[in-house]
Amino acid sequence: MAEPGEPLTERELEVVRLLATGVSNKEIAAQLHVSPNTVRVHLRNIFAKLEAQSRTEVTMIAVRNGWVEITAQAAPQPLVASSDSPVADAAAAPDAPQGILAAAPVVQPAASPAQPTPVAPNPQPLPSPTLWQRVASLATLVAILLLTVILLQRPAAEAELALDDFAPTDRSSDPAIVAPSVESSRWHLRASIRTARTRPAVAVAQGSVYVVGGEVGRAPSDETLIYNPRQDAWREAASKPTPVMNTGAAVIDDVLYVPGGATMDSQATDRFEALDLITGEWKALPPLPRPLAGHAVVAFGKRIYVVGGRTLGGLSSATFAFDVNSGQWTSLAPLPTPRSQLAAAVVNGRIYAVGGYDGRREYATCEYFQIATGQWAACAPMTIPRGGLGLAQVGSTLYAIGGGLSGFVGFNERYDANADRWTPFEMPAQRMGDWRYIGVASLPTEFYVIGGATRGVPLADNYVYEVLNYRTFLPAFQSGGER
Repeated sequence: MAEPGEPLTERELEVVRLLATGVSNKEIAAQLHVSPNTVRVHLRNIFAKLEAQSRTEVTMIAVRNGWVEITAQAAPQPLVASSDSPVADAAAAPDAPQGILAAAPVVQPAASPAQPTPVAPNPQPLPSPTLWQRVASLATLVAILLLTVILLQRPAAEAELALDDFAPTDRSSDPAIVAPSVESSRWHLRASIRTARTRPAVAVAQGSVYVVGGEVGRAPSDETLIYNPRQDAWREAASKPTPVMNTGAAVIDDVLYVPGGATMDSQATDRFEALDLITGEWKALPPLPRPLAGHAVVAFGKRIYVVGGRTLGGLSSATFAFDVNSGQWTSLAPLPTPRSQLAAAVVNGRIYAVGGYDGRREYATCEYFQIATGQWAACAPMTIPRGGLGLAQVGSTLYAIGGGLSGFVGFNERYDANADRWTPFEMPAQRMGDWRYIGVASLPTEFYVIGGATRGVPLADNYVYEVLNYRTFLPAFQSGGER
C-alpha cells in the first residue's frame, strides 16, 4: 500500500508524464505495454504518494517539479473530457465521471533520466525561469483556477444545501443530471409511487413494500402507501398520526415500527409510532430516549435497533434497542463514528452501519454491531464516501445504493460479508451523479429503490434490481471505452 510522501518509482513517473499530456488510461497502457488495470493501480499509488485529489493536481505537481514541460500557447483551449481525461476531476479519483467541460494547459513529458531514480513527491526549487516560462506558468495557473471553479461548483453547492439534514430538498429549478444511456439488464422501472418524495421510511412485510411519510412538497408527509410487487400496483393505508421524514422503519411479526424522524418544524422528534398490519391501525409507543432524525432502523429477533442520526444538539453516537415484548428502550454500546444519513442492515447476527454524513463530508465508513456480544467493530470501508444512501440485504450480501451529498456517485457497491470486501455494481445511468435520500426495500431475490432526489429534485421512481440476474460490470470511474 502506497504511503503519503513515499518517492515515486520510475514506472510511476512515466505514468505521471503521460497523464499530464491528456491521454486516457487506455492510451497510457498501450504506450507502456501494460494493461489498463495496471495503469489504474499505478494512478492510485501516485495519488496516495503525492497526496493529490485529482489528475489536475498531479499535473500541477509534475509541472512544479519539472517532470513535464509546458508548451507555449496563447491561452488554454476548452476540451471535452473523456471518462479518464485529466480534466475530468469532479470525482477526485484516478478515473472520473463523463461529460464534464473544462480547460487545461497542454503539457509534454520531460525527458526521461538516464538512470531510474526515486522522485520526491514534494515540489523542489527550480532554476530562475525565463520571461516566456513565467508567462506560460501564469497562463497555466489561470487555466487551473478556471478548471477548479468549474469542477467544484456543483459539489460546493450541494454540500451547502446538505449542511442541515432536515432542510427541504425540493429545488425543482435545478437541472437534472444528464448522463449517457447505459444498458443494464438488472435495473428495471416499475409502477411509480403516487407522489414524488425524498427521505421516506421503507420496510417489507408479508411480501409487500410499505412506504411511510417522507418529504413531499417541502414538508413531512403522513402518507402510508403499500406496493405489491406481484401486481406492480400501489394502494393506500391508514395515515401515520405524526407526519415525519428522515427516519427508518422495520417490521417484527405483524407490526411496522417507525421511531423518530423530522417533523414540520424541521426538528428531530422522539415520537414512536407503530402500524398494526392486521387491524390497519396506528398506535403510539414509548418515545425514543432522545429526539432523532437521519438515523438507521433495523429489526432483529424481538428488538428494534436505532443507530446514529442527528439529535437537537448535533450528531448522535447512540445505539438504542426497543424490546417489543417489554415495551422498553435500552441504551447499547455507542456507534464508534457518529454520523447522520447512514444506512444499516443485518447479516449473520451483525448490524452493519454504512456510510453517512456529518454536515461537512460524507463517509465511506463501515462498522458493525455484534448483537451477541454487544460490541462494535470495524469492517472494510466502501470504495467511495456515501451519505443519504440506501442499503439492501439479499442473502449474506449488502448493496449500498446512491449517495452523493457532496460528490459525484457513478456506481453502487456490494459487500461480501464473508470476505469483508466491497465491489462496484451498476446503477441506472440516469441516476449517476447523485441519488440521495432514497427508500430501499429488500426481498429474497431482489430489492426496490423508491423515491429520493437527484440534484435536489424529488423523484417518484420505483426501481427494482434483480440480484439473481448476474452480469459483468465495470464501474463508472473507468474509461467508457473499456466497458
